Amino acid sequence: MLSTLIVGFGFSATTFHLPFLASLSTFSVDGVVTSKPDKVHHSLPNAMVYSSLDEALQRHHFDVVVITTPNHLHYLQTKHALEAGCHVLVEKPFTLCSEEAAALVSLANKKNRKLCVFHNRRFDGDFLTVKKMLNESAFGDIKRFESRFDRFRPQPRDRWRENAGPGSGIFWDLGPHLIDQALQLFGTPLRVSADIMRLRDNAESDDNFDITLYYADHVTRLGSASFQAGPTLRFDLQGTTGSFRKFHLDPQEEHLRSGLSVSDSNFATTPEDENGTWFTEDEYRTIVTEKGAYITFYARFADAIINDTAPPAGGQSVISVIKTMEYAIQASKAQRSVDYK
Repeated sequence: MLSTLIVGFGFSATTFHLPFLASLSTFSVDGVVTSKPDKVHHSLPNAMVYSSLDEALQRHHFDVVVITTPNHLHYLQTKHALEAGCHVLVEKPFTLCSEEAAALVSLANKKNRKLCVFHNRRFDGDFLTVKKMLNESAFGDIKRFESRFDRFRPQPRDRWRENAGPGSGIFWDLGPHLIDQALQLFGTPLRVSADIMRLRDNAESDDNFDITLYYADHVTRLGSASFQAGPTLRFDLQGTTGSFRKFHLDPQEEHLRSGLSVSDSNFATTPEDENGTWFTEDEYRTIVTEKGAYITFYARFADAIINDTAPPAGGQSVISVIKTMEYAIQASKAQRSVDYK
């Protein structure tokens, strides 16, 4: 079993990571870095609790370190864990600048350690459906791709993700997912334009964004808003032979929040009334959504460590995500499109 240390024990650790770590026999959560030991002991009675990453790495050798702390801590904590000889899974965003991302990839290669970024939404059921349709050339030539992750949160909350500070705001929270999915499908764009905004009263960080990625043959639009109270448009693909629309978010996060076991047969299954629709000029039909597979992310991460295979979201594949985010920030500030170099 892979002796595993979780750094941070907030929402991300307990909702997105622990259920999968606990369900796979390849991982053993032996330690947690947190200031809330009682919370750990309730969920993991046999795990050691440490007050800092330094203390944990000095007192025990862990095969794997899972970093779920605030975004501005990712670079230094990942660096420290790699230097200690650990494989690392770090929450998105990987880092807050592409130079740091490249430096960590270089360090992981030097140490011969696996470095993976938690881009779990590469395994959203709706994204897997879109990917499958594109692979089958269902759309002919793609002309327009839209991907959104909207919510209804009209009032700011007092938490690090929404307070002022480096790496806070909706752009650093949801932007990495939307950009990563777009780059997985289409590669790096030619140009980037963006509007990253604060629209809520008394907001301390950005809460809405719209990004456009320009390709030679199509345009990709990505966005997130805090004022969408109705059904959310998730994907809209338009091509020369037809189009596809899908509303509602992948259900895995909702299932995890509700406490549904990852081994339950209903876990990750999209309700029938939330499937997408394929349209041509003369007809339309429902496209059944592929079953989501966050569990596969962790299974592949374990396999990468044990059998030296490729991780499900290796650090090298995520450098371009951070680079695209930098271009988007630059474009938003300048209020003009920026060439991708």
